[in-house]
Amino acid sequence: MDNKSIDIGGDIMNILKDLVNRVNEKVMIKTVLGEETYYFMWNAPATAEDIQAFENRNECSLPDDYKESLLISNGAILYKSEYEDDGYKLLSLEEVEEVTQEMKDDGYDISDKCYCFLQCLFSNDVLLLDLQKKTNYIMDGDVGYPSDEWKYIGSDINTFFIRLCQCNGAMYWRW
Repeated sequence: MDNKSIDIGGDIMNILKDLVNRVNEKVMIKTVLGEETYYFMWNAPATAEDIQAFENRNECSLPDDYKESLLISNGAILYKSEYEDDGYKLLSLEEVEEVTQEMKDDGYDISDKCYCFLQCLFSNDVLLLDLQKKTNYIMDGDVGYPSDEWKYIGSDINTFFIRLCQCNGAMYWRW
C-alpha cells in the first residue's frame, strides 16, 4: 500500500472499494504488537443479474448492504497471514449456496433463509446471513456447538466490515 493509510471511520462501501483498488495480495498492517503481513485477494464483482439470479433461485431477498458489497467483490480472501493458518474466505454467491448445502449435509440444522457467507480459514466456523431478520442478521456458526446454540453477533454487513477492519481481522464477535 506504499505507506498510504485507509481511513476506516467512513462509509464502509467506500472503504471496501478503496481496499479492492489498493490492496490486492500483500499488505503490512501495524498493530499494537508490531507489524503483521496479511494477504487480501479480491474476486471480480458480481453483476446485478448474478444477484437477482441467486435471489430467484433461492426465493429470497438479500440485504441491500450485502448486495452492495457483492457489486464491489464477489468473494475474497481477507487477513490471511504468511505463516499461520488464519484469515477468512468471503464466499462468492456460488460458494454461498455450496457451503450452506454442505453444512446442511453435515447435519447442521440451518434454516432455509440462512446462508453461509464467510468461512474461517483456521477452522470450519462460518458466519451466516439470517434473511428472516431485518437488522443484526449475522449469526456466528461455531461448528463446535450444535446449530441451535449459534448466536447472533449483533451486526449487519456494514458494521461487520467496519469492526473487522478496526480489529485487524480478529474474531471480535467472540470477545
